[in-house]
Amino acid sequence: MNARWRARLASTALLALGLAACSGSSDAGPPAAASTTPATVRSTTTSTGAEAVGTAGCGREPDVARLADEVPGDVAATFQSGGVERVYRLSVPASYDPDVAAPLIFNLHGSGSNAVQASVYGGVPQRAAEDGIIVVTPEAIDGTWELGGTGADGDFLIGLLDDVEARYCVDQALTHIMGMSLGAWKAASTACAHPGRFASAVLVTVEVFPGDCEPLAVMAFHGTGDHVVPYGDGADRGVTVTGFNAGLPGAVDNVEAWAENGGCGPEPEISEIGDDVVLRRFSGCDPGIDVELYTIEGGDHTWPGADIDISGHGGTTQTIDATNLALSWFAEHPAG
Repeated sequence: MNARWRARLASTALLALGLAACSGSSDAGPPAAASTTPATVRSTTTSTGAEAVGTAGCGREPDVARLADEVPGDVAATFQSGGVERVYRLSVPASYDPDVAAPLIFNLHGSGSNAVQASVYGGVPQRAAEDGIIVVTPEAIDGTWELGGTGADGDFLIGLLDDVEARYCVDQALTHIMGMSLGAWKAASTACAHPGRFASAVLVTVEVFPGDCEPLAVMAFHGTGDHVVPYGDGADRGVTVTGFNAGLPGAVDNVEAWAENGGCGPEPEISEIGDDVVLRRFSGCDPGIDVELYTIEGGDHTWPGADIDISGHGGTTQTIDATNLALSWFAEHPAG
């Protein structure tokens, strides 16, 4: 990772459920009105050569620079939503072909954080670009997402999705959403409130089940030493979570709720990965649905595999890499 960006990230303070840092701004194209209906226009191909339904942006040249080979791998942009100028970042891989439907990932930052920091910390735009994936990293107002899947933030996220589909050739079967902490909560609630728009979700450090959702493929990561959001049963001794987060259900209960919602069997297959990671994988789910939880023994409120210590006292495993696992997960879980 670029030393300049490493220094910038390491020097910022951890706030609430995320990070705090600065972001740039530029304009990546005309705004579009919020909608809940994807714009589809014609058949096209995917990156594997299979036939796909292309969005309205198929055939249009990209309107932002391809910066995936530079940190943070995306560019700042703005979007009008509800009369408010909202900020996001957009990564267009160098391999992008406007006549070939590309996968798309929405990547949501945690509380107190912003889009540029999310791009750098998880490295999602850069690594996704190697697989030809477009990445959108939206930014919350004042670093805080609304918890529900609807409302001003919901309109922003779905309106932004519509806008990107109108400007780029997107594979709607491979449009996914992910997030860390409050961003993971928002990712889950958004996917559930807008069924059919996202094929699957990856949730890092928060995996709360919204309670009303069509079956969804979900991969989650949570550390037993999390000081910000409780792991629940099996958490490390002496770890204390205070405030609103203290009352949240635990990771195992949350993932069991996702599994039940997806029609999975009640008992997961449990396996160990290295010395500090336990994988719970549910089977027997509805077609196309899988649910998994990676438990990081001693892990704090961090992104597995990241090379920046945001907790101030370690707690980031290097046994697994959440970004690499997420990219593989997305490729293996197209919409049905």
